[in-house]
Amino acid sequence: MDKQNFIESIAGYVRKYANTYRIMVHSPIIAQAILESRWGESELAAVYHNYFGLKCGTKWAGKSVNKKTMEEYQVGTLTQISDNFRAYDSMEEGVKGYFEFIQLPRYHNLRGITDPKAYLETIKADKYATGSRYVENIMAVIEQYNLTQYDKKGESEMAKLASAVLDQAREWIGCNEAAGTHKQIIDLYNSHKPLARGYAVRYTDAWCATFVSAVAIKCGMTDIIPTECGCGQMIQLFRELGEWDERDNRTPEPGDVIFYDWDDSGIGDNTGWPDHVGFVERVNGGNIVVIEGNYSDSVKRRTLAVNGKYIRGYGVPKYDRAQEPEQATQGSKTVEEVAKEVIAGAWGSGDDRKNRISAAGYDYFQVQTAVNALLAGKETATKSVDEVAREVIAGKWGNDPERKKALETAGYNYSDIQKRVNTLLR
Repeated sequence: MDKQNFIESIAGYVRKYANTYRIMVHSPIIAQAILESRWGESELAAVYHNYFGLKCGTKWAGKSVNKKTMEEYQVGTLTQISDNFRAYDSMEEGVKGYFEFIQLPRYHNLRGITDPKAYLETIKADKYATGSRYVENIMAVIEQYNLTQYDKKGESEMAKLASAVLDQAREWIGCNEAAGTHKQIIDLYNSHKPLARGYAVRYTDAWCATFVSAVAIKCGMTDIIPTECGCGQMIQLFRELGEWDERDNRTPEPGDVIFYDWDDSGIGDNTGWPDHVGFVERVNGGNIVVIEGNYSDSVKRRTLAVNGKYIRGYGVPKYDRAQEPEQATQGSKTVEEVAKEVIAGAWGSGDDRKNRISAAGYDYFQVQTAVNALLAGKETATKSVDEVAREVIAGKWGNDPERKKALETAGYNYSDIQKRVNTLLR
């Protein structure tokens, strides 16, 4: 295979899989394959279809081969070692294997990057390679063979998926002001130019709309999810895009952007000034689960009823719904059914299981809670937050601290239940 055919073959498979794994730049990956495999002629590539020097690690359960390799642990000093490398059956499987490899949590920061050098600097910092001139060498290949032409193809074919937006929102769950981990979200927002109304968000500002905008920026979807740091201004931008739904009683879809007005009277259509915003993750049994930034100074989930009080309306991004990966459109099973499949081994283990469950549209933490409950011989949580909150008000769950223990033992999130109780009692 000559060099141009090698480039075209690798590029074709990169283009096929990059979108599914939310990688938005192709040239550095093509160049990595060229350099790592010596144009596909190294034994590891020619025989075992490993074009990226992917080592097995502790979680690889597929075919492998032990080979000698050189590592540069100290600048300028090469050390020969023997290690186990992943083996594949074809070039396509080898390229797909690369994308599967970078699903490890430490590589999640590659998602959404569009600049080839930034991609390489990031993956180098993530300890993918030890060579001190790794970035420079790969960039030289990109420039010599004009590989950025494949980035233009990749960008034009990148589908805009609700599942990608929700994956990114989930990835930031737990970021909070106390630990300063919310700063990465604000920094990303401020790095995107031009800034909405020319304003750079401060770390001490309210950042719910900034969170929504940062997700859009990270996923490359600012053309369908407008960037703003103010909720009212973001609604106006959704209107201008023809993506605004005023109806409070709408049954939303995953990926919709929900706005709240805390002054809502609960009577008639809410047309007040919006105070808060988040992404709809899913709708189950008449309840909406939302992922929000700046919710008690954190990124976390909220559960509320469809057509519930405080809903102001919805931004409805024009996602490429027909192109959603098959597993991302599932989610029709109950949490308990999925939990039983997890116990039976159908969803794998560790980070792989977490990623697969989330990608299929399920709440990983709810599923894991159900798994733990089943293994402990307990009943799983089957009622909605609203139903349990009303039972609490009726006295069926006793008083704290016994009530908290009983709710958590039954698989419910005590904090969510108590918030709903407080809301109902207003």
